[in-house]
Amino acid sequence: MKTLIVGVTLGVALAGFSPSVLAGCSTGRVNEPALTTLLKDNTVCVPPGTVPTMEAQELHQSGGKLIDYKRGPSDKVDPSAEVGTWTVTGSNRGAFVTHNYGNGRIYTYSVYNNGDGTHSFCSGGAEIRAKIKLGGGAC
Repeated sequence: MKTLIVGVTLGVALAGFSPSVLAGCSTGRVNEPALTTLLKDNTVCVPPGTVPTMEAQELHQSGGKLIDYKRGPSDKVDPSAEVGTWTVTGSNRGAFVTHNYGNGRIYTYSVYNNGDGTHSFCSGGAEIRAKIKLGGGAC
């Protein structure tokens, strides 16, 4: 499964997009401690057809494990797997979530509440729009 964060290539690919495409990265920033509460033990769901086109289900477990949920931990064909770690840094004035997939693949995002049930993960002009599934599990 593709990782939620394809950051470096996204920043380059989206650099030419109009500001309306990145509108979710302008207001409604989620700061600490709300960002930790939003992500902890919940799944970030990126449906196909978003900009960029991808699909991901990443469970942010307590303690910092980042899990590619896939079809679930007991599925025999495509079970969940740990893919990295996640951390939140910052304060109530500016928080960031960092996903570390190993081998230098580290991506840091500010997160914005879009007010429509979605959140935007924003970094370097790139926006990944996602839904947060409370309680974890499949999207």
